[in-house]
Amino acid sequence: MGTLIVMAYPTKLFANAADHTYVKCGTGKKAWGCWGGKKGGKELRRGVGSTKRADKIAQSNEKAGIKCYLINGVCHQAANRILLPAGITVRGARGYNVSEALYGTYGRVGSWPCKSPFKKYPRVTGDLPKCVPEAVEGVLSASSTRVLSTSDKLDWQYIQGVLKIYKSGQAMLKAESLVTAEVEDFHVKLFMYMAEFHLGSMLDKKMSSKLKKVRLKTEKKRLKTETAFAKDKMKAQAFVDAINKATIDFQNEMANAMTPGQYESLFELKPGDNVTLADPSIVSKVFGVKY
Repeated sequence: MGTLIVMAYPTKLFANAADHTYVKCGTGKKAWGCWGGKKGGKELRRGVGSTKRADKIAQSNEKAGIKCYLINGVCHQAANRILLPAGITVRGARGYNVSEALYGTYGRVGSWPCKSPFKKYPRVTGDLPKCVPEAVEGVLSASSTRVLSTSDKLDWQYIQGVLKIYKSGQAMLKAESLVTAEVEDFHVKLFMYMAEFHLGSMLDKKMSSKLKKVRLKTEKKRLKTETAFAKDKMKAQAFVDAINKATIDFQNEMANAMTPGQYESLFELKPGDNVTLADPSIVSKVFGVKY
């Protein structure tokens, strides 16, 4: 079985931008850009999984079905989809937890033309020729001997729960038009699952209620912005600015709703160390907007 590696590099144009992530296989001869670049990153983590399946999930454009940037997701969600065969995510990339809180592990729902179903191709197995390491006589490959760490096992348990939530929303995703209340409930449910995982016993009923209110408020704001943009009632520049503002507002409101320690446990950032998720280089290509 092959190896899938999480790669990341900081978005240099803006100090407060989240890391860009992409995926490469163990030999380094094949990589998937996930909307952006696929060179120059540093390894975050790796896992064992079918590189053929990863390539199938990635699709020829290497976006893994994350159809509309900033609506369905960003590089993190595309990379997570490609990493599914290895049972890992881009956890550890700067800003990822904020990204997951707003876009989910595997992306947001979207109405036409931004429907973004997650095609998993579970029957695809094996490895791409480029991703098969050269055999050394008498030596087993690292991928065949790798033992899962406790952290990796916990990640896989978490992913299993996430996939159940996505599965519960399949009927909604297949619908001709989305019901706003269902979309809101779906994304709040994903976020609360994430919060429960990271906060554990720190998340009591009072705190849970606070976090739900902030996340629901953000969801309503996002849906309003996405709808306006989809109906050409908002220009690209205004859309990107609105998404960035909503992202910052979300972090500030979350910081006000919990202690600094709780905030850091949930987002792996200190309160006030806010990130934006719109990669300037990708935004320039997709929307023609320059910063």
